[in-house]
Amino acid sequence: MVKRNKWLDKRGQKIIIIVCLSFLVGVMGGAIAANLMGPNAKSELILWMKSGAQAQQSGSFTAIFWKYLKYDIIIWLGGWLQLGLFLSGMAFLLRSISLGFASAMMMVTYGVKGVWGAMFGILPQNIILIPAYIFIMCAAIYYLLTWNDGNGKRGLKRERRRKQTEYCIIFLASIVFVAIGAGIEVALYPL
Repeated sequence: MVKRNKWLDKRGQKIIIIVCLSFLVGVMGGAIAANLMGPNAKSELILWMKSGAQAQQSGSFTAIFWKYLKYDIIIWLGGWLQLGLFLSGMAFLLRSISLGFASAMMMVTYGVKGVWGAMFGILPQNIILIPAYIFIMCAAIYYLLTWNDGNGKRGLKRERRRKQTEYCIIFLASIVFVAIGAGIEVALYPL
């Protein structure tokens, strides 16, 4: 029977809690920023959003997929670099802030219709995308902190190669979820 490594379990739980809390703080920060805007800036942004909503054409799958994949790639690349936690964290935080800001602005702009618009225009694809971003961010932090774990020179090299392979497989899985999220947005955009 294999013994479970309690240290690894506790470390993983801490990473997940920190990542989820940082995403929540980012969303709340974006929503607060949208509500604290001055009346002139808010009215200008509302006019821009209304004109943009009327003129916007349905995006292609490739454009929407690339829009979401950029965040995924930046977060994943952060797991390979020494200062990658900063890079991954900033991309992750930017995504959460923009999500909170966009939702709050829709609600401020359109009132009750904005709530429904956020529920049907922003929420469906993000039900898939947010867990994918959280998962890849947790993986980036975990692998960044454990790249050099192993015993001896040969064990270290073998263990590092195994972790690199795992990390690449996790990235490929996140790409699948990003594609599903982009597909949902393309399918539901007319709503």
